[in-house]
Amino acid sequence: MGTKLTQGTVNKIAEEHEAGQQVYDADVSGLRIVVGSKSSSFKLVGRINDGSNRYVSIIIGRTDEVSLKTAREKAAELKLALRRGEDPRTAKRTVPSLRSAWERYRETRGAELQPSTVAWYEEKVVGVLRSILDIPLDKLDRETVRALHEKITKKNGPYGANGAMRALKAVYNDAARTQDLPPNPVSRAVRMNKEAPRKWALDAAGLAVAWRCLDAMEDHSRAACWTVMLLTGLRSHDARSMRWEHLDADGVLTVPSPKGGVDRAFRLPLPRHLLQVLERVRQETAPLESPFVFPSITSKSGHIEEMRRTAEFPHAPHQMRHTYRTWSLEAGVDMQTVTLLMNHRPAGVTWGYVTRAHLLGHMREAQEKVCAALVKHRGG
Repeated sequence: MGTKLTQGTVNKIAEEHEAGQQVYDADVSGLRIVVGSKSSSFKLVGRINDGSNRYVSIIIGRTDEVSLKTAREKAAELKLALRRGEDPRTAKRTVPSLRSAWERYRETRGAELQPSTVAWYEEKVVGVLRSILDIPLDKLDRETVRALHEKITKKNGPYGANGAMRALKAVYNDAARTQDLPPNPVSRAVRMNKEAPRKWALDAAGLAVAWRCLDAMEDHSRAACWTVMLLTGLRSHDARSMRWEHLDADGVLTVPSPKGGVDRAFRLPLPRHLLQVLERVRQETAPLESPFVFPSITSKSGHIEEMRRTAEFPHAPHQMRHTYRTWSLEAGVDMQTVTLLMNHRPAGVTWGYVTRAHLLGHMREAQEKVCAALVKHRGG
């Protein structure tokens, strides 16, 4: 049975009760004073409405520091939280903002990504999405994200807007691994702009012009790097950072850290024509004593840092990859083998049983077919 407590009786509680006794408040159920040997404290005991039927005890404060009125008000707040199924003893997690979620994503995933990929994310998140950078992720509602996508589309175009939303979606999903967040607002609210596939592959006439440009290029090392991308479909970074130690005596190149990180490392047989090109590069660059196939004495990395469109060669690096893929099919190579050659992730359960290392002979034959189809347009 409870006691009609007043501030006066609270002040005398230690004098009138022995240590270890509890005095229950008649006005607020669950609130009591626990008498100790040196001090007394307000405590609330209540059942948490989370389906577990548990009772929890929560110390509100010492009677010489917290007034009876304050203790009752605090007890009412705690009881409301218990009815909501919340455990007041558990510290609430602070939901990260987009900025802090991106910093964590970069910290934990950055080592798996190429520097160019990290820079792409940085540009989208910190640049394009700067208006929502400091909003907690659980406050990013569907209407906000949908309206932002439309706004970015008008300012940056359909591709830029879609890219920003993909970056937001990836960072949000990463944060959701450790935070109780609502469903991803990008998935639920954004209708991505239609993107027409780039028709980048060079046709026969375009290949003939490209070969003439490469043959006329004064920088033989850079011309050879373009040739590697054209005849293998390698991405720019993988071609530029090639090391001699990664090319074995059988003409098989190891690509140690492609897109997707070291877990996606692969080996690729190079066609005979390309091996001859690389041998000429080795002889020309031998005085530099560089471990890189395409060295640069002015770059921090030690190899060619950038391949881009110029008046001398007006094509983009990734255009070489598109051309390689298209002419692979033209040469009669099946799509599954093209998938292997380009180090794409094959679809289907069956591929989980395929050991790529045992297919080098098959891949070499395919490489020679593709190379022949491309080189025949070189002319005299």
